[in-house]
Amino acid sequence: MRPLLLDVLREHADPEEPVCVPSPAVASVLIDDGWRVLAGRVEDQPSAALGGVVLVDDELGHSGEHAEGLLAQAARVLRPGGLLAVSARGRIHAEAIGVRPAGRAFSAAELAHALGHRGFGVEVLAAPGAATGLRGVVPAYDPELDRHPGLLDSAEHLVALARWAPDEATRSERFFASLPRKVVAASVVCRDREERLLLVFDSYKRHWTLPGGVVDADEDPRAAAEREAWEEAGVRVRAGRILGVFSGSWPDRVVLVYEARLTEPAPTPVPVHHHEVDAVSWMALDEAIRAVPPHVAFQITRSIRQPGGSWRQ
Repeated sequence: MRPLLLDVLREHADPEEPVCVPSPAVASVLIDDGWRVLAGRVEDQPSAALGGVVLVDDELGHSGEHAEGLLAQAARVLRPGGLLAVSARGRIHAEAIGVRPAGRAFSAAELAHALGHRGFGVEVLAAPGAATGLRGVVPAYDPELDRHPGLLDSAEHLVALARWAPDEATRSERFFASLPRKVVAASVVCRDREERLLLVFDSYKRHWTLPGGVVDADEDPRAAAEREAWEEAGVRVRAGRILGVFSGSWPDRVVLVYEARLTEPAPTPVPVHHHEVDAVSWMALDEAIRAVPPHVAFQITRSIRQPGGSWRQ
């Protein structure tokens, strides 16, 4: 596979740039091609001195849990805007054919994330030989099809060409762009003097649930819980301690459930946002648990019986 990885490098990189190439075999090939090669380990190179680093002999895989540290070393020795060429064994391909590769393997998304997290901007992400492999012919690099998102995880190796950030602002921007996009929601467990629980009937999901919703940008989650109680249930509440933290997927989310008390009486609450909520009701706890779907019942029971916990749903 190494010749295909080098084909990607030759297609997109500048041989006039001085590059650090730790692999003797790869260094020999590039020297024969007329590249300006500096042999030796990445960590031994001077800071911000190089135009490129070439890690296409599965150095990331051999580094295992220290792969991110190797990327950090590459960033240290590159000049602003310097090029990093890196390859990794494809995790999805290995799992699909039932092979356990030695060392660490990556999906295309994982490799792109690791690079972005370090401040690299990915210019090329390819699976060399993926297209020809589907055709059943001699493996060759197809510059167009091997970069198609649908083929990235279908080849034995991935290769990426990425530029080191030109300045600190760009590096920070890329780092924050690599962070997870997790939805945060806030709900309230609000009970009246008779210990009945406040529930709303969600007009979109078509079931009873706790008043709550997504925390807006730059909004305090506690304030969001109070706002949602007003918009959905038509009650004014003061949110207190967090009774439970519930994480889930699809979408990737965290739900903060707050203890809340009424700031003014609301015997017959009416929703403010009628387009979101069809009905509001005070229910006895046992009745409420029977009325809501299982995931909401889980949130209610854990929040009341084991306050302060954190659960994965």
